[in-house]
Amino acid sequence: MPATWRVPWATTNPGTGLVASPTPARCVNRVRIMPVRKTRQRAAWAAGLILALGMGLGAQPTVAAPAVYGPIAQGDSLWSVVRKTGGGNVQQRMQALFNANPTAFVNGDINRLKVGAVLNLEAAAPGATAAATPPAKVAVGSAPKAAVQGVVSTPAAAPTAPQAVTPAPVAAGAAAATPSAAALAPPVPPAGAPAGEVIKLVGRASAANDEGDIRALQQGNPVNSGETVVTAPASFVRMKLSDGGYIVLRPSTRFQIAEYRYTESSTDSRSVFNLLKGGFRAVTGAIGKRNHSAVSYKTAVATIGIRGTDVEVADCSSGCPDLSITPKPGLYFKIWDGTATVDGKPFAKDQAGYVPPAGGDPRPLAFEDPASPLNQDPTPPADPDKCF
Repeated sequence: MPATWRVPWATTNPGTGLVASPTPARCVNRVRIMPVRKTRQRAAWAAGLILALGMGLGAQPTVAAPAVYGPIAQGDSLWSVVRKTGGGNVQQRMQALFNANPTAFVNGDINRLKVGAVLNLEAAAPGATAAATPPAKVAVGSAPKAAVQGVVSTPAAAPTAPQAVTPAPVAAGAAAATPSAAALAPPVPPAGAPAGEVIKLVGRASAANDEGDIRALQQGNPVNSGETVVTAPASFVRMKLSDGGYIVLRPSTRFQIAEYRYTESSTDSRSVFNLLKGGFRAVTGAIGKRNHSAVSYKTAVATIGIRGTDVEVADCSSGCPDLSITPKPGLYFKIWDGTATVDGKPFAKDQAGYVPPAGGDPRPLAFEDPASPLNQDPTPPADPDKCF
């Protein structure tokens, strides 16, 4: 749905109801017996009202029409709204929209847009100036008590229009002020900040946050930092991360997005994933290509680091009941592209390996070893043109 533009429409007629009709002759005496003081007060009040309304109506045509999106439909997410309404950094625009439209979210939750809400897009428009008055921020993961109880908070009074300030001239030869390190530091996404989006779902999957809130996933839903994504038996879910990476989860998998932060202009981006059960295949995005050590996949048996990798992993330490075979318990992995380290030991493209459930040195396996669970009911490739 394209963004719509709200056009200011003057509904007040300055000549209607503001000038009293001439007083009929039979009421002249009643008017005259009113105290002179009250008559003057009313006249002054009426004149002031007319002047104020006239000034407001005169200024109204100069007000810019705000860019808006809405009303929000069932199934819309903040991620999908940002993708439909322009370019720029996706995460930064999502955070700006959240900050600018706090009443459009259920209980201050960035992942739950209210159906029927209309979003103001001006604050999140690419290239929006920082001079605009910032809206009050709502902490993600918490909500005002009134909102939790279902009470709609009274909107704050509109801020007074800022007065123009003429900047003082810079003395000739004076050096420009250098931005502080804090000003250049990228914003750290709050807990629950979007990490990516479900772009394909076969079967059933859900996501749970640290507070135990569980939501069923659908295609187009965001997945967030701190959430654990769970797939049902015979189900697959494919996610595209905001840095351009891909992750495909196998059936009966529990996969935690332990930490995820990414900005296009920052070298401080980082992603940490925990495989709690099951298996996955992942293709590295911009975070790993920029800094190999900034991406890691952790399991109860071993930690896998990447070097621009397409890697597949299955943890069968407690069994893999969805397979047609019963593999030896342990951790299995395959390197489809690039290189990876498993507990510090390097593996190259077209190599595979196994780690016993008690840990220890990774052991090489034949890439097509029939005893490996990765060669049974294989995960659909994570390449965007080949998945499913």
